Amino acid sequence: MSKLDEIQMMIHSLDKQEIVRLREWFDEFEGDMWDQEFDKNIKEKKLAAKAASAKKDFNEGKSTPV
Repeated sequence: MSKLDEIQMMIHSLDKQEIVRLREWFDEFEGDMWDQEFDKNIKEKKLAAKAASAKKDFNEGKSTPV
């Protein structure tokens, strides 16, 4: 049995309050992972070209209001 299968079985045994707490924890966990990846991409300058292109398009009036 895989770790994922074990986790899924354990989740099925949780009561409603525990599922709510798990969801809140997982949302925060996932957000932290996304933040870390974003920070890493910035440090490695992986977003520099896209940012420069977006600034250029904005300055040339090629963007639209959201």
